[in-house]
Amino acid sequence: MSPRIVTPRPRASGRYRIFALGPLRVDGPGGSLTGAWIEQRPGQLLRFLVCARHAIVPVDAIGEAIWPHAGPAAPNTVRHFIHALRLRLEPGRSPRAEPAAVVCRHGGYGLDCERVWIDADEFERQAALGVSSAEQGRSSQALLHLERALALYSGDFLCDEPYAVWALTERERLRAIVCDALRWLVTIGAGHRDRATAWLERLAALEPFDEDVHRELILAWLRMGRWSRAARHYESFRVRLLREFGAAPAFELAELARALRPPRCA
Repeated sequence: MSPRIVTPRPRASGRYRIFALGPLRVDGPGGSLTGAWIEQRPGQLLRFLVCARHAIVPVDAIGEAIWPHAGPAAPNTVRHFIHALRLRLEPGRSPRAEPAAVVCRHGGYGLDCERVWIDADEFERQAALGVSSAEQGRSSQALLHLERALALYSGDFLCDEPYAVWALTERERLRAIVCDALRWLVTIGAGHRDRATAWLERLAALEPFDEDVHRELILAWLRMGRWSRAARHYESFRVRLLREFGAAPAFELAELARALRPPRCA
């Protein structure tokens, strides 16, 4: 398997670190911020603000997105849970002190990007650096940045809010970025057979219906002599396509195996 590259996580004074790739986790200046609130309305509100990061969202828009049936009471509901969220993020803050994480501007709310670090942003930055390096032929730098991006992608964006309509577009956008990063890793890391196969496995899990990806993964296992693994994967992929689309794969396992066999001497 590809070695896990751990991105350094310095904890600067006064900064917040939010991990939204996978289940939501929050680190404050004093350590991890946990509790039932993360699964309750203050946590849901924080997830929305993470999804809308780098923007100040009007109160009405927040209420309509998260609590669409609240009616005229929605703005007051939002303000109430903004207050509750601030108490969770900054339990020792003086009532007169300026909020450190959630700011209010022009009648809306957002996260203070100077004080809040979000893993999705760092993931996107590392992926962009990796793709840029790959396009310029700097393979070692590309591998470094792309593996850092991959290490940050612990799961789909806000996977613990799977049915929130407001999170779907961002979740799919970030998933497309990690798939692109994995394709580049497979391409430039072809000389590292075990690592390339591990990247293909992860890409196949993210792209369950992509025939090219699954074909390459099966070929990789056949080249490694893992015939049983290849056969099991082909069968599960075939059944998945038949169930979802009523169509069989455009390739057959026997064809792939024959293509790898050396030609017989006359």
